[in-house]
Amino acid sequence: ASPGDTLKVGLIGCGGRGTGAAAQALQTGDSVILTAVGDVFDHQLQNSLNALKQKPAPKEGEAPQPHFSDRIKVDPDHCFVGLDAFQKVIDSGVDVVLLTSPPGFRPQHLKAAIEAGKHVFCEKPVATDAPGVRSVLASAAKAKEKKLALVSGYCWRYELGRREFYKRVHDGAIGAIRAIYATYLTG
Repeated sequence: ASPGDTLKVGLIGCGGRGTGAAAQALQTGDSVILTAVGDVFDHQLQNSLNALKQKPAPKEGEAPQPHFSDRIKVDPDHCFVGLDAFQKVIDSGVDVVLLTSPPGFRPQHLKAAIEAGKHVFCEKPVATDAPGVRSVLASAAKAKEKKLALVSGYCWRYELGRREFYKRVHDGAIGAIRAIYATYLTG
């Protein structure tokens, strides 16, 4: 997008990760607005919208979180419920789609979004089986061909400190690796 352009975001999958991804998208700038949401279950969709509209209390020692309820522009006719909600979000006029539904659905949702010419944030894992992985690879190739942004939720790949750490490991700074055990601690 060019400076000053408004990016309309659609959320597919309104659980905890979807709500977090929408909040993260809204934090990127005042020109980002949420205009459509979809989930299989209405209560998930409503919980997500309510959470996004509330100003979160700051955690101890942290700065207050930004408030962006004025950029949640989801009219009731852009709240889609059911197994076809993903297609309705894609067709609603959004520019960017956040795919955060359960991973078994992601290959189908990704394919539909790319075919419709949408930029996509696709949470991990992107698929749960070999046919799904092949579908995602085909969709990624199609996105590249169409010059569409396709970003996955591999957060550590974007974190500069982690990238430097792994560069040093690959450069042999700690010698030969025999085994690795890692955890990802979340709330």
